[in-house]
Amino acid sequence: MRKKLAASAVMLAGLLMFSACAGAGEEEDDRVLTEATLAAMDDYDHFGTMTRWVYVREQTSDASAIWDRLTQSSESVESHVSSERTESDISRFNAAKAGERVAIAEETYRMLVAARTVYEETDGKYNPATGLLVDLWGFTPRHRKANYKPETDYDRALYAEELPAEKYITAFSSEAVLDFSAVEMGQDGDGCYAVKPETAFVTVENAAGEAIEYTMQLNFSGIGKGYSADCAQEILRDAGQEYGYYSLGGSSMVLLADPTRQGGVWEIGVNAPRNLSGKTSYASIRARDIVLSTSGDYEQYYEIDDRRYCHIVDPATGYPIGASPVQDGSHVVCATVVGGRAAEGDARATALCCMGLDEALNYCRANADVFRVLLVWYDAAEDTYTAYSNLEDWTLTESVMQTEEIA
Repeated sequence: MRKKLAASAVMLAGLLMFSACAGAGEEEDDRVLTEATLAAMDDYDHFGTMTRWVYVREQTSDASAIWDRLTQSSESVESHVSSERTESDISRFNAAKAGERVAIAEETYRMLVAARTVYEETDGKYNPATGLLVDLWGFTPRHRKANYKPETDYDRALYAEELPAEKYITAFSSEAVLDFSAVEMGQDGDGCYAVKPETAFVTVENAAGEAIEYTMQLNFSGIGKGYSADCAQEILRDAGQEYGYYSLGGSSMVLLADPTRQGGVWEIGVNAPRNLSGKTSYASIRARDIVLSTSGDYEQYYEIDDRRYCHIVDPATGYPIGASPVQDGSHVVCATVVGGRAAEGDARATALCCMGLDEALNYCRANADVFRVLLVWYDAAEDTYTAYSNLEDWTLTESVMQTEEIA
C-alpha cells in the first residue's frame, strides 16, 4: 500500500517575455503589443495553493495596488468559507446544531446561491453538503497538517492506508445530511443567513457503544476559489486590464488577452490525468477573455491496494469517484469547464466527475450556450481513455487517448 498526493490542473504554455510589431491597419484584436513584457506576482497565502497574476508591465503603473486588491479579495472570500478558520461562516454553520440559524456575510450568501444553482442544475451531482464524507475520506485541511492526529471517532491514524468503517460511509451518505436543498438561506432586516435543517443529523454508535450525533457539514473548498476568480476578474476589468491572466492553483483561472500573440489567444496545456505516454499534458486549449475551471481525480488522492481514492466524493455512493465497490471503476477522471462564471464552473467540473458518461454528455449538450467542456472518460472494461469536447478551438496532444466530439 502506498500514498500519493498530487496538485495541479491547468498550465499556461507561453513565454513570459515577447516583443513584436503590429502591422499597419491591423484590427484591434489582432495586434501584438510592442515591447510587451509580461511580469508576475504570486503567493501561497490563500486556499492552500499558489495564486498568480500575470500582467503587462509597460501598461500597469499601479501593479502593487492592483495586487493588493486581488489579495485582499481572496483573503475576504477565504475568511468566509475556510473550514480551517473556526470563525468562518462555513465553520460556524458546520458547528451549528440542527435547526440553528447562522448569520453569514453577503459573499457567503452569494456563494450559497451559486452552489444551489448548480446543485439543482445537476440533480445533486454537485453537492456541497458532502463535508462529512470528504472529511471521512481524509481530504480536509486538517489531514494535510504535519502533526495530524485523529480527532473524531471515525478518524484513522493512517487514513491514507486504511479505509473508513462502512457504518460511517452509510451514515454520512444518508439524505438527512446530504439534502442541500433543505438548507434555508436568505436576507432580511438582520442581514444574510443560512439555517441548518432540523432533520440534518445522523447518529452512529462508536466503539464504546455511545451514540454520537453528526450534523450536515458543508465543503466550499472548490467553489470558494471559483468565486474568488470571479471577484478577481471584476477587479482587473475595473483597473483597465486587457491582458494577462489570474489563476488560483490552476483549477480556477481568469484569462484576459495574450499580448504576445495575434488575436490575443492564450495557448493552454491541460495536465494529463494519467502518465500514459510520459507527456505532462493531454490537450491544448486556445482561448481568451474567459474563465476556466478544472477538477479531477489526480489533484489530491491516495492509493490502497491499487485503487485510487480522491478528494471528489460521489454523493450517490459515498465513495470517491471511480472507487465504489459496486461500480466497475469507469468514470470521468477530469473535466475542464470553459465559460460562464468561475464559481459555477468549479461546481460544474466537480459535478461532471460524479456523472456517468451519457449523463455527462447530455448535460454538456443541454448547457452548451452557457459553457463548453473538455472531459476525459476512463472505460475500466476496455482500459481506455477518451477525451470528449464541444470546445471550438482545442487539440488532443496525447496519442494514446481517443477523442470524440460532443455533438
